[in-house]
Amino acid sequence: MSVTEGVLLVHAVGGGDLGCPGARSFESVVPNLDGDPGDEGKDRRPLRKVLEASAAAEVPIAQVALLGTTAAGGPGGRTFAEHAGALQARLTSAEGMFGMRFDPAAVSVVDVRAPTLGDSSAAVGGWFAGRPPTDVLVTCGSGAFALSMGAVCAALAAGCPVRILPIDAPWRTYSLDRTCDAEARLVPWLIRHRFWDALAEADPANRIIWELLAARQAGDTGFAATVRERSSPAERHGLTDGQLGKFTEKWPTAQAALFERIGRGEAADYGLLRAWFTQSLRSLFRKEQDRLPRHARDQIGRLIDLLGDRADGEGGAAGHIRVVARASWSDTTSGCAAMIKDDALTRLYTAASTHRAHLRPERLASGPLPPTLLQAADRWEAKDDQGVRLVSSTGHTGWPVLGSGDVLGLLVVGLEHDGREAEDRLALRTVLTELRGRREMLPRRGVVRLRLLASVETQERAHALARWAATESGADVRVIAPVPADFTGARDAILAELAAEAAPTGKLGSGSLRDVDEIMIVLNPGPPLTNYGMIAAGVEWSLTAACPLWVAELVRKAGVPSELRGGQRVLARLGADRMLAHLAVNAVKRLDMRTARRLAGRGSETLRTVLPALAELEQDLLGAAPDPWTPAERRSAASRRLTLLAQVVSERRHHVPVAYIALEALRPALFPWTVWKEMCAAQPALRQLAKLANESLQGHALDRQDRIRRPSSPTATDVRETLVRAAREFGGLDGALVSAHKTVINRLEGIYRQSA
Repeated sequence: MSVTEGVLLVHAVGGGDLGCPGARSFESVVPNLDGDPGDEGKDRRPLRKVLEASAAAEVPIAQVALLGTTAAGGPGGRTFAEHAGALQARLTSAEGMFGMRFDPAAVSVVDVRAPTLGDSSAAVGGWFAGRPPTDVLVTCGSGAFALSMGAVCAALAAGCPVRILPIDAPWRTYSLDRTCDAEARLVPWLIRHRFWDALAEADPANRIIWELLAARQAGDTGFAATVRERSSPAERHGLTDGQLGKFTEKWPTAQAALFERIGRGEAADYGLLRAWFTQSLRSLFRKEQDRLPRHARDQIGRLIDLLGDRADGEGGAAGHIRVVARASWSDTTSGCAAMIKDDALTRLYTAASTHRAHLRPERLASGPLPPTLLQAADRWEAKDDQGVRLVSSTGHTGWPVLGSGDVLGLLVVGLEHDGREAEDRLALRTVLTELRGRREMLPRRGVVRLRLLASVETQERAHALARWAATESGADVRVIAPVPADFTGARDAILAELAAEAAPTGKLGSGSLRDVDEIMIVLNPGPPLTNYGMIAAGVEWSLTAACPLWVAELVRKAGVPSELRGGQRVLARLGADRMLAHLAVNAVKRLDMRTARRLAGRGSETLRTVLPALAELEQDLLGAAPDPWTPAERRSAASRRLTLLAQVVSERRHHVPVAYIALEALRPALFPWTVWKEMCAAQPALRQLAKLANESLQGHALDRQDRIRRPSSPTATDVRETLVRAAREFGGLDGALVSAHKTVINRLEGIYRQSA
């Protein structure tokens, strides 16, 4: 594979190269490659402008790649790829063209199937594969913006330095640079995703706060008790005994752990859901039982007793819930009835009650949570969450615990032409439909927000479109105007307006655009530098909001709904990959494997290459054994899993409910319930491990808190020794999974370093 030395000029051949800039139809166009040397403005050929300016600036263009589409219907009955071939022949001829001549091997034509972002990115990426360039200049303004942007995406994906060269100002270039303050941005990303353990390392000045929040999220009430008993006032970061006391209480801790983690779908999170469901229903019942009809009171009381026992995952608790729900159909006032009749919550509880929910294939975007669960989380966040104030005390503002549910779209409004109003409305419907679809994949349904970016010439029409769209869809549609038609001016104007809207509060309902859960940039026919400025602003705002960014292309078709194509993740190379890789490393260290996969899946292809290894590690640690496995193979797998869990405990860098995870990794994943009970009877360490798990908040601690006079938290040493002894009961320590775990972490850390 040869490296392309010097500057590679990538130029998308468009209408401007053939003498028909801005043409919407090529039926009567007679192609003219040369134009007149005295032409000015749009009439002057794009390559003439670029090559003359590069010669004047002494920019050494070593190679030229001409992009041309192969779709029929171009000027003069030829495809743009054929016209690119004609330009190639002229540039490499003895006479040259526009004052320059290139060696025949220095000018290439890259065929692009269709004038879309995806097709261009794929074609240029394939061309780069054989000749990775060291410096790329991509022109824009020739009338083929999608091809230009596709080339930029291909360069970013290949890790090549790339600059954007506006044809109408070829003496100036712009770059979509990686963020230069990645380390400063890391803390907000960790806060948004509630990676408290990692924050204790990244922000040691506030370590005690992050450690308390990390312990709370893991369901550990013992850590706060230790801090209260053994730390000095100076070490407590101003926390009082009363504040620390809240972190030692089981029910507030269980609520916090559940609401912070339920969107992750990990094995331990389903345990928290089971515990929360029973305790919530029990609390409601105590408040309402005197007002409930006798029959309902008896049924709900029996249901609570049944749920508190939980029958080790073998009972038909979900069926009992549905029986009581049918009997309560006429009750429209009690909280007990509302909770029991929340069918989505019952389905979630059903999955959790089998101890198999984490074994099932999982969508990386799971969709809205049950209404009752969301309402409970909102009440807790508004009244009881100490985390909001504690995060604020560190100088940062947090995010709503389950996100805002809001999605933000950015769209440039193009210039007017005949039939544009109807076309624009169809386009807006397409964009708003896509944004609503993305909202449906979030834990809650928030507000669809769309910002139309308009120039002085288009702002009046943009406001009219915004009024129509808001009335038509109920979405929050506003106009940012005037947006300059240059890269830096557009970027800065957009960012200033986004920041000028409502300020975040750390809780739900602020309306702040910093709290949006996803951002989608929609490329639309319009000034190319405004589109590039929008892209730069979108990248910057996604880093500020610590949320995923998508790039889509609006493909307009006369008289029919527009089509939205793309979903490009490559812009994550400009900063998000580094954040996501760091988050994924910490998720893997905590054994939150689904979370790690979800984070990696939001990155560019560079980060997504780790997905198969993450899935394999998750399967090896938590997955169900294949049916043909023999008892010996299952015991060997148990030994490998317990060895890794013991290693995680020994590192003592993260608060992890390891004992509970161990049980979920063993039964029923490897051993059916009947076999499990027999093994516990015969293996003392395994029996002790089950006891530790059952005494955790993810297990039965809430169900049995009235029966336990002196709740105790096992030390890390206790848990590790129990895991080691249990592994030996299965045949001995086996470090195969430990090695695989380290390999995955090393790969993610490598991407983190490379993304600096």
